[in-house]
Amino acid sequence: MTIKAVILVGGETTGTRFRPLSMESPKVLFPICGKPLVSHVIDNLVSQLSSTEPLEILLIGFFKDSSKFDDYIKIKNKQYPDVKIKYLSEPNSMGTAGGLYYFREEIFGDETCEKLLVIHGDVICNYPFKQLLDFYDAENSSAVILGIDPVLLMNNFHNKKQIQNQDQSSFVTYDKDRIFSLYGTIIAKKANNEVVHYVEKPTSKISKFRMETDYNVLLNGGIYVFNRNVLSELETAHVRHKDPSTYFEFHDDLEEDNVDDKSISLELDILRTLPTTPNTKFSTYKSNSFWYQLKTPVSALMANNFFLEQLLQNDQYKTLEPPSAGVVPPVLSVGSCLQNTATYKIGPNVSIGKNVTIGRGVRIINSIISNNVTIGDNTFISNSIVSDGVKIGKWCRIEGTITSTTISNDNASNSDGYFKLINNIVILCQNTVVNNQVFVYNSIVLPHKELKSDVKYEIVM
Repeated sequence: MTIKAVILVGGETTGTRFRPLSMESPKVLFPICGKPLVSHVIDNLVSQLSSTEPLEILLIGFFKDSSKFDDYIKIKNKQYPDVKIKYLSEPNSMGTAGGLYYFREEIFGDETCEKLLVIHGDVICNYPFKQLLDFYDAENSSAVILGIDPVLLMNNFHNKKQIQNQDQSSFVTYDKDRIFSLYGTIIAKKANNEVVHYVEKPTSKISKFRMETDYNVLLNGGIYVFNRNVLSELETAHVRHKDPSTYFEFHDDLEEDNVDDKSISLELDILRTLPTTPNTKFSTYKSNSFWYQLKTPVSALMANNFFLEQLLQNDQYKTLEPPSAGVVPPVLSVGSCLQNTATYKIGPNVSIGKNVTIGRGVRIINSIISNNVTIGDNTFISNSIVSDGVKIGKWCRIEGTITSTTISNDNASNSDGYFKLINNIVILCQNTVVNNQVFVYNSIVLPHKELKSDVKYEIVM
Protein backbone atom coordinates (compact mmCIF):
# COMPACT_ATOMS: atom_id res chain seq x y z
CA MET A 1 0.00 0.00 0.00
CA THR A 2 1.07 3.60 -0.64
CA ILE A 3 1.53 6.19 2.07
CA LYS A 4 0.02 9.43 0.85
CA ALA A 5 0.71 12.79 2.41
CA VAL A 6 -1.19 15.97 1.59
CA ILE A 7 0.46 19.26 2.45
CA LEU A 8 -1.92 22.23 2.61
CA VAL A 9 0.06 25.18 1.25
CA GLY A 10 -2.64 27.87 1.49
CA GLY A 11 -3.43 30.41 -1.17
CA GLU A 12 -3.48 34.05 -2.17
CA THR A 13 -6.19 34.83 0.37
CA THR A 14 -4.13 33.38 3.23
CA GLY A 15 -0.76 34.35 4.66
CA THR A 16 -1.63 38.05 4.75
CA ARG A 17 0.07 38.51 8.12
CA PHE A 18 3.28 37.21 6.55
CA ARG A 19 3.41 40.23 4.27
CA PRO A 20 5.50 41.79 2.90
CA LEU A 21 7.49 38.54 2.60
CA SER A 22 4.55 36.69 1.01
CA MET A 23 4.45 39.37 -1.71
CA GLU A 24 7.61 37.83 -3.16
CA SER A 25 6.61 34.17 -2.96
CA PRO A 26 4.05 31.90 -1.25
CA LYS A 27 4.64 31.69 2.48
CA VAL A 28 5.60 28.00 2.46
CA LEU A 29 8.29 28.68 -0.17
CA PHE A 30 10.00 31.31 1.96
CA PRO A 31 13.56 30.14 2.74
CA ILE A 32 14.11 29.26 6.40
CA CYS A 33 17.38 27.73 7.52
CA GLY A 34 18.59 27.52 3.96
CA LYS A 35 15.55 26.05 2.21
CA PRO A 36 11.82 26.67 1.70
CA LEU A 37 9.70 25.89 4.76
CA VAL A 38 7.77 23.20 2.88
CA SER A 39 11.08 21.47 2.11
CA HIS A 40 11.53 20.84 5.82
CA VAL A 41 8.18 19.01 5.73
CA ILE A 42 8.95 17.04 2.55
CA ASP A 43 12.49 16.13 3.59
CA ASN A 44 11.20 14.75 6.90
CA LEU A 45 8.47 12.78 5.14
CA VAL A 46 11.02 11.19 2.84
CA SER A 47 13.62 10.46 5.52
CA GLN A 48 11.08 8.96 7.92
CA LEU A 49 8.70 7.10 5.63
CA SER A 50 10.05 6.35 2.14
CA SER A 51 12.11 3.32 3.20
CA THR A 52 9.08 1.36 4.47
CA GLU A 53 6.36 1.80 1.83
CA PRO A 54 5.88 3.72 -1.43
CA LEU A 55 5.40 7.41 -0.67
CA GLU A 56 3.36 9.98 -2.57
CA ILE A 57 3.29 13.65 -1.59
CA LEU A 58 0.60 16.04 -2.83
CA LEU A 59 0.71 19.80 -2.28
CA ILE A 60 -2.73 21.44 -2.46
CA GLY A 61 -3.25 25.20 -2.69
CA PHE A 62 -4.83 28.07 -4.56
CA PHE A 63 -2.49 30.46 -6.40
CA LYS A 64 -3.42 32.09 -9.70
CA ASP A 65 0.22 31.90 -10.73
CA SER A 66 1.34 28.37 -9.89
CA SER A 67 4.65 28.64 -11.76
CA LYS A 68 6.71 28.94 -8.59
CA PHE A 69 5.23 25.70 -7.28
CA ASP A 70 5.70 24.04 -10.65
CA ASP A 71 9.38 24.98 -10.64
CA TYR A 72 9.75 23.88 -7.03
CA ILE A 73 8.12 20.48 -7.69
CA LYS A 74 10.55 19.84 -10.57
CA ILE A 75 13.46 20.42 -8.21
CA LYS A 76 12.06 18.10 -5.53
CA ASN A 77 11.21 15.34 -8.02
CA LYS A 78 14.79 15.48 -9.26
CA GLN A 79 16.03 15.31 -5.67
CA TYR A 80 13.74 12.35 -4.84
CA PRO A 81 13.18 10.37 -8.07
CA ASP A 82 11.60 7.46 -6.20
CA VAL A 83 8.93 9.63 -4.56
CA LYS A 84 5.97 11.01 -6.47
CA ILE A 85 5.60 14.70 -5.61
CA LYS A 86 2.87 16.78 -7.24
CA TYR A 87 1.21 20.19 -6.87
CA LEU A 88 -2.59 20.30 -7.22
CA SER A 89 -4.04 23.76 -7.87
CA GLU A 90 -7.56 24.44 -6.62
CA PRO A 91 -9.83 26.29 -9.10
CA ASN A 92 -10.69 28.77 -6.32
CA SER A 93 -10.10 29.10 -2.60
CA MET A 94 -11.81 26.03 -1.16
CA GLY A 95 -10.99 26.07 2.56
CA THR A 96 -8.73 23.72 4.48
CA ALA A 97 -10.68 20.60 3.44
CA GLY A 98 -12.25 21.69 0.14
CA GLY A 99 -9.16 20.61 -1.79
CA LEU A 100 -9.28 17.18 -0.16
CA TYR A 101 -12.81 16.74 -1.45
CA TYR A 102 -12.16 18.28 -4.87
CA PHE A 103 -9.11 16.06 -5.48
CA ARG A 104 -10.58 12.96 -3.80
CA GLU A 105 -10.07 10.83 -6.91
CA GLU A 106 -6.40 11.87 -7.09
CA ILE A 107 -5.94 11.00 -3.42
CA PHE A 108 -8.07 7.89 -2.95
CA GLY A 109 -9.12 6.83 -6.46
CA ASP A 110 -6.44 4.20 -7.06
CA GLU A 111 -7.49 2.26 -3.91
CA THR A 112 -3.87 2.08 -2.69
CA CYS A 113 -4.25 4.69 0.05
CA GLU A 114 -5.56 3.24 3.30
CA LYS A 115 -4.20 6.00 5.52
CA LEU A 116 -3.65 9.63 4.71
CA LEU A 117 -1.35 12.14 6.35
CA VAL A 118 -2.63 15.73 6.16
CA ILE A 119 -0.20 18.49 7.13
CA HIS A 120 -0.61 22.24 7.37
CA GLY A 121 2.40 23.52 5.45
CA ASP A 122 3.10 26.40 7.84
CA VAL A 123 3.57 24.22 10.93
CA ILE A 124 7.03 24.28 12.51
CA CYS A 125 7.97 21.33 14.74
CA ASN A 126 10.04 18.16 14.81
CA TYR A 127 7.50 16.56 12.40
CA PRO A 128 6.78 13.26 14.19
CA PHE A 129 5.28 11.60 11.10
CA LYS A 130 6.48 8.07 11.82
CA GLN A 131 5.43 8.28 15.46
CA LEU A 132 1.97 9.47 14.41
CA LEU A 133 1.53 6.60 11.96
CA ASP A 134 2.82 4.05 14.48
CA PHE A 135 0.45 5.46 17.09
CA TYR A 136 -2.42 5.36 14.58
CA ASP A 137 -1.74 1.66 13.94
CA ALA A 138 -1.20 0.75 17.59
CA GLU A 139 -4.43 2.49 18.69
CA ASN A 140 -6.39 1.12 15.72
CA SER A 141 -7.73 4.63 15.24
CA SER A 142 -9.90 6.03 12.47
CA ALA A 143 -8.24 9.44 12.82
CA VAL A 144 -5.35 10.89 14.82
CA ILE A 145 -4.59 14.54 15.51
CA LEU A 146 -1.30 15.94 16.79
CA GLY A 147 -1.98 17.55 20.17
CA ILE A 148 0.31 20.25 21.54
CA ASP A 149 0.78 20.91 25.24
CA PRO A 150 -0.40 24.53 25.69
CA VAL A 151 2.01 25.04 28.58
CA LEU A 152 4.81 25.29 26.01
CA LEU A 153 3.24 28.43 24.61
CA MET A 154 1.75 29.84 27.79
CA ASN A 155 5.07 29.87 29.61
CA ASN A 156 7.21 30.94 26.64
CA PHE A 157 9.06 27.67 27.17
CA HIS A 158 10.60 27.64 23.73
CA ASN A 159 10.90 31.41 23.34
CA LYS A 160 13.69 31.83 25.88
CA LYS A 161 16.20 30.36 23.45
CA GLN A 162 14.98 32.55 20.62
CA ILE A 163 15.99 35.94 22.01
CA GLN A 164 19.60 36.90 22.39
CA ASN A 165 20.93 39.15 25.16
CA GLN A 166 17.56 39.76 26.81
CA ASP A 167 16.78 39.85 30.53
CA GLN A 168 15.17 36.47 31.24
CA SER A 169 13.38 37.89 34.29
CA SER A 170 11.29 40.09 31.99
CA PHE A 171 9.51 37.19 30.34
CA VAL A 172 5.75 37.14 30.73
CA THR A 173 3.32 34.26 30.41
CA TYR A 174 0.37 34.01 28.07
CA ASP A 175 -3.16 34.35 29.39
CA LYS A 176 -4.46 30.79 29.64
CA ASP A 177 -7.83 31.41 28.03
CA ARG A 178 -6.39 33.68 25.36
CA ILE A 179 -4.01 31.01 24.08
CA PHE A 180 -6.90 28.57 23.58
CA SER A 181 -8.87 31.22 21.70
CA LEU A 182 -6.09 31.42 19.10
CA TYR A 183 -5.96 27.73 18.14
CA GLY A 184 -8.17 24.70 17.73
CA THR A 185 -8.68 23.03 21.12
CA ILE A 186 -8.76 19.28 21.74
CA ILE A 187 -10.31 17.68 24.82
CA ALA A 188 -9.22 14.07 25.17
CA LYS A 189 -9.37 11.36 27.82
CA LYS A 190 -6.02 10.84 29.51
CA ALA A 191 -6.71 7.14 29.95
CA ASN A 192 -6.95 6.23 26.26
CA ASN A 193 -6.22 9.45 24.27
CA GLU A 194 -9.76 9.44 22.85
CA VAL A 195 -10.91 12.86 21.65
CA VAL A 196 -14.30 13.65 23.19
CA HIS A 197 -14.64 17.23 21.98
CA TYR A 198 -13.02 19.55 19.44
CA VAL A 199 -13.69 23.29 19.17
CA GLU A 200 -12.00 25.75 16.84
CA LYS A 201 -10.69 28.85 18.65
CA PRO A 202 -13.14 28.75 21.56
CA THR A 203 -14.55 32.07 22.71
CA SER A 204 -15.72 30.83 26.12
CA LYS A 205 -13.32 30.18 28.97
CA ILE A 206 -11.90 26.70 29.05
CA SER A 207 -9.35 26.97 31.88
CA LYS A 208 -11.80 25.49 34.43
CA PHE A 209 -12.12 22.39 32.28
CA ARG A 210 -8.33 22.02 32.40
CA MET A 211 -8.66 21.31 36.12
CA GLU A 212 -10.39 18.03 35.28
CA THR A 213 -7.76 15.39 36.00
CA ASP A 214 -9.31 12.84 33.65
CA TYR A 215 -8.80 14.95 30.52
CA ASN A 216 -6.02 16.53 28.50
CA VAL A 217 -6.77 19.90 26.94
CA LEU A 218 -4.41 20.37 23.99
CA LEU A 219 -3.90 22.64 21.01
CA ASN A 220 -4.40 21.46 17.44
CA GLY A 221 -0.91 20.80 16.05
CA GLY A 222 -2.01 20.86 12.40
CA ILE A 223 -0.93 17.30 11.48
CA TYR A 224 -3.46 14.47 11.06
CA VAL A 225 -3.81 10.85 10.02
CA PHE A 226 -7.11 9.69 8.49
CA ASN A 227 -8.40 6.39 7.15
CA ARG A 228 -10.56 6.20 4.03
CA ASN A 229 -13.69 6.96 6.04
CA VAL A 230 -12.74 10.62 5.88
CA LEU A 231 -14.17 10.48 2.34
CA SER A 232 -17.70 10.01 3.69
CA GLU A 233 -17.11 12.88 6.15
CA LEU A 234 -16.03 15.14 3.29
CA GLU A 235 -19.07 14.12 1.24
CA THR A 236 -21.38 14.82 4.18
CA ALA A 237 -19.81 18.25 4.64
CA HIS A 238 -20.15 18.97 0.92
CA VAL A 239 -23.86 18.08 0.96
CA ARG A 240 -24.38 20.11 4.12
CA HIS A 241 -22.92 23.20 2.47
CA LYS A 242 -25.37 22.89 -0.41
CA ASP A 243 -28.41 22.79 1.90
CA PRO A 244 -28.69 26.10 3.80
CA SER A 245 -31.19 24.78 6.34
CA THR A 246 -28.94 21.86 7.31
CA TYR A 247 -25.84 24.02 7.16
CA PHE A 248 -27.15 26.68 9.56
CA GLU A 249 -28.41 24.03 11.93
CA PHE A 250 -24.86 22.71 12.07
CA HIS A 251 -23.12 26.13 12.03
CA ASP A 252 -25.48 28.13 14.21
CA ASP A 253 -22.87 30.85 14.65
CA LEU A 254 -22.75 31.85 10.98
CA GLU A 255 -24.87 34.16 8.87
CA GLU A 256 -26.28 33.31 5.46
CA ASP A 257 -23.94 35.68 3.65
CA ASN A 258 -20.97 33.64 4.89
CA VAL A 259 -22.03 30.39 3.22
CA ASP A 260 -19.76 29.05 0.50
CA ASP A 261 -20.78 25.71 -0.96
CA LYS A 262 -17.30 25.21 -2.46
CA SER A 263 -15.41 25.83 0.79
CA ILE A 264 -15.07 23.08 3.39
CA SER A 265 -13.27 23.61 6.67
CA LEU A 266 -11.22 20.71 7.99
CA GLU A 267 -11.53 22.11 11.48
CA LEU A 268 -15.22 23.13 11.54
CA ASP A 269 -16.73 20.54 9.20
CA ILE A 270 -14.61 17.45 9.87
CA LEU A 271 -12.71 17.53 13.18
CA ARG A 272 -15.69 19.00 15.00
CA THR A 273 -17.91 16.06 14.00
CA LEU A 274 -15.48 13.16 14.48
CA PRO A 275 -15.91 12.74 18.27
CA THR A 276 -19.61 11.93 17.75
CA THR A 277 -19.37 10.03 14.45
CA PRO A 278 -20.51 6.40 14.88
CA ASN A 279 -17.89 3.66 14.59
CA THR A 280 -15.10 6.25 14.59
CA LYS A 281 -12.16 6.25 16.96
CA PHE A 282 -10.68 9.74 17.06
CA SER A 283 -7.42 9.87 19.02
CA THR A 284 -4.79 12.46 19.86
CA TYR A 285 -1.04 11.98 19.87
CA LYS A 286 0.36 14.35 22.49
CA SER A 287 3.62 16.16 21.83
CA ASN A 288 5.75 17.99 24.38
CA SER A 289 8.26 19.19 21.80
CA PHE A 290 8.71 22.59 20.16
CA TRP A 291 5.77 23.66 18.03
CA TYR A 292 4.93 26.91 16.31
CA GLN A 293 3.08 28.22 13.29
CA LEU A 294 4.56 30.47 10.61
CA LYS A 295 2.19 33.43 10.77
CA THR A 296 4.41 36.51 10.70
CA PRO A 297 7.97 37.54 9.82
CA VAL A 298 8.87 37.29 13.51
CA SER A 299 7.85 33.63 13.53
CA ALA A 300 10.14 33.13 10.50
CA LEU A 301 13.09 34.15 12.66
CA MET A 302 11.91 31.81 15.42
CA ALA A 303 11.57 28.97 12.92
CA ASN A 304 15.02 29.69 11.56
CA ASN A 305 16.46 29.44 15.07
CA PHE A 306 14.62 26.18 15.77
CA PHE A 307 15.84 24.45 12.61
CA LEU A 308 19.39 25.70 13.21
CA GLU A 309 19.26 24.26 16.73
CA GLN A 310 18.00 20.95 15.32
CA LEU A 311 20.94 20.82 12.91
CA LEU A 312 23.32 21.62 15.74
CA GLN A 313 21.95 18.76 17.84
CA ASN A 314 21.61 16.17 15.08
CA ASP A 315 24.28 16.87 12.46
CA GLN A 316 26.74 18.88 14.51
CA TYR A 317 28.93 20.59 11.91
CA LYS A 318 28.32 18.38 8.88
CA THR A 319 25.91 21.04 7.61
CA LEU A 320 26.60 24.02 9.85
CA GLU A 321 29.65 26.23 9.82
CA PRO A 322 32.20 25.05 12.43
CA PRO A 323 32.87 27.43 15.34
CA SER A 324 35.77 29.81 14.92
CA ALA A 325 36.82 33.33 15.82
CA GLY A 326 34.37 34.60 13.22
CA VAL A 327 31.52 32.07 13.66
CA VAL A 328 29.32 31.76 16.76
CA PRO A 329 27.14 28.62 16.25
CA PRO A 330 24.65 27.87 14.97
CA VAL A 331 25.33 29.40 11.55
CA LEU A 332 24.29 27.93 8.20
CA SER A 333 25.79 29.07 4.90
CA VAL A 334 24.18 27.53 1.81
CA GLY A 335 26.91 28.88 -0.47
CA SER A 336 30.62 29.20 0.19
CA CYS A 337 30.59 32.84 1.25
CA LEU A 338 32.13 32.32 4.70
CA GLN A 339 35.73 31.91 3.60
CA ASN A 340 37.45 34.73 5.48
CA THR A 341 35.87 34.35 8.90
CA ALA A 342 38.74 36.14 10.62
CA THR A 343 37.56 39.41 9.07
CA TYR A 344 33.97 39.42 10.42
CA LYS A 345 31.78 37.78 13.09
CA ILE A 346 28.58 35.85 12.28
CA GLY A 347 26.11 34.27 14.71
CA PRO A 348 24.44 32.95 16.63
CA ASN A 349 21.23 31.99 14.81
CA VAL A 350 22.09 33.13 11.29
CA SER A 351 21.31 31.47 7.96
CA ILE A 352 22.93 32.76 4.77
CA GLY A 353 21.86 32.01 1.20
CA LYS A 354 23.83 31.64 -2.03
CA ASN A 355 26.10 34.24 -3.62
CA VAL A 356 26.32 36.46 -0.54
CA THR A 357 29.21 38.90 -0.26
CA ILE A 358 30.22 39.92 3.26
CA GLY A 359 32.64 42.78 3.88
CA ARG A 360 35.32 43.15 6.54
CA GLY A 361 34.23 43.96 10.08
CA VAL A 362 30.62 42.85 9.52
CA ARG A 363 28.59 41.57 12.51
CA ILE A 364 25.39 39.54 11.98
CA ILE A 365 23.14 38.17 14.76
CA ASN A 366 19.79 36.32 14.71
CA SER A 367 18.97 37.01 11.06
CA ILE A 368 18.03 35.46 7.73
CA ILE A 369 20.19 36.57 4.79
CA SER A 370 18.77 35.45 1.43
CA ASN A 371 20.49 34.92 -1.94
CA ASN A 372 22.58 37.43 -3.90
CA VAL A 373 22.98 39.86 -0.99
CA THR A 374 25.90 42.27 -0.65
CA ILE A 375 26.89 43.57 2.80
CA GLY A 376 29.47 46.36 2.99
CA ASP A 377 32.36 46.70 5.44
CA ASN A 378 31.71 47.32 9.15
CA THR A 379 27.93 46.88 8.90
CA PHE A 380 25.91 45.54 11.83
CA ILE A 381 22.77 43.40 11.26
CA SER A 382 20.55 42.05 14.06
CA ASN A 383 17.03 40.57 14.28
CA SER A 384 16.50 41.13 10.57
CA ILE A 385 15.31 39.45 7.38
CA VAL A 386 17.26 40.47 4.29
CA SER A 387 15.62 39.34 1.03
CA ASP A 388 17.09 38.43 -2.37
CA GLY A 389 19.26 40.94 -4.17
CA VAL A 390 19.56 43.46 -1.32
CA LYS A 391 22.64 45.69 -1.32
CA ILE A 392 23.75 47.17 2.01
CA GLY A 393 26.54 49.73 2.08
CA LYS A 394 29.43 50.31 4.48
CA TRP A 395 29.03 51.31 8.13
CA CYS A 396 25.29 50.63 8.14
CA ARG A 397 23.26 49.48 11.13
CA ILE A 398 20.27 47.22 10.41
CA GLU A 399 18.67 46.52 13.77
CA GLY A 400 15.47 45.00 15.07
CA THR A 401 14.66 44.69 18.77
CA ILE A 402 12.84 41.44 19.47
CA THR A 403 11.67 41.03 23.07
CA SER A 404 9.34 38.70 24.93
CA THR A 405 6.51 41.19 24.29
CA THR A 406 7.25 40.96 20.56
CA ILE A 407 6.86 37.20 20.63
CA SER A 408 3.70 37.41 22.74
CA ASN A 409 2.26 39.77 20.10
CA ASP A 410 3.15 37.24 17.42
CA ASN A 411 -0.16 35.59 18.25
CA ALA A 412 -2.11 38.84 18.09
CA SER A 413 -5.26 38.38 16.03
CA ASN A 414 -5.99 42.06 15.45
CA SER A 415 -4.31 44.51 13.11
CA ASP A 416 -3.10 46.75 15.94
CA GLY A 417 -1.11 43.88 17.44
CA TYR A 418 0.24 43.00 14.01
CA PHE A 419 1.58 46.47 13.28
CA LYS A 420 3.19 46.63 16.71
CA LEU A 421 4.77 43.28 15.95
CA ILE A 422 6.33 44.01 12.56
CA ASN A 423 7.80 47.22 13.95
CA ASN A 424 10.09 45.18 16.18
CA ILE A 425 12.21 43.65 13.43
CA VAL A 426 13.79 44.87 10.21
CA ILE A 427 12.67 43.50 6.85
CA LEU A 428 14.54 44.57 3.73
CA CYS A 429 12.52 43.30 0.78
CA GLN A 430 13.79 42.24 -2.61
CA ASN A 431 16.39 44.45 -4.34
CA THR A 432 16.43 47.13 -1.62
CA VAL A 433 19.50 49.37 -1.64
CA VAL A 434 20.79 50.80 1.65
CA ASN A 435 23.38 53.53 1.14
CA ASN A 436 26.52 53.92 3.25
CA GLN A 437 26.14 54.88 6.92
CA VAL A 438 22.34 54.48 7.00
CA PHE A 439 20.64 53.31 10.21
CA VAL A 440 17.51 51.14 9.73
CA TYR A 441 15.75 50.52 13.04
CA ASN A 442 12.60 48.40 13.49
CA SER A 443 11.36 49.17 9.99
CA ILE A 444 9.91 47.46 6.93
CA VAL A 445 11.25 48.41 3.50
CA LEU A 446 9.20 47.24 0.51
CA PRO A 447 10.86 45.97 -2.70
CA HIS A 448 13.08 48.05 -5.00
CA LYS A 449 13.53 50.99 -2.60
CA GLU A 450 16.70 52.98 -2.00
CA LEU A 451 17.44 54.28 1.48
CA LYS A 452 19.58 57.40 1.54
CA SER A 453 18.87 58.42 5.15
CA ASP A 454 18.02 56.78 8.49
CA VAL A 455 14.61 55.20 9.05
CA LYS A 456 13.11 54.27 12.43
CA TYR A 457 9.73 52.64 13.06
CA GLU A 458 8.65 53.15 9.46
CA ILE A 459 7.11 51.18 6.63
CA VAL A 460 8.91 52.49 3.55
CA MET A 461 6.60 52.13 0.56
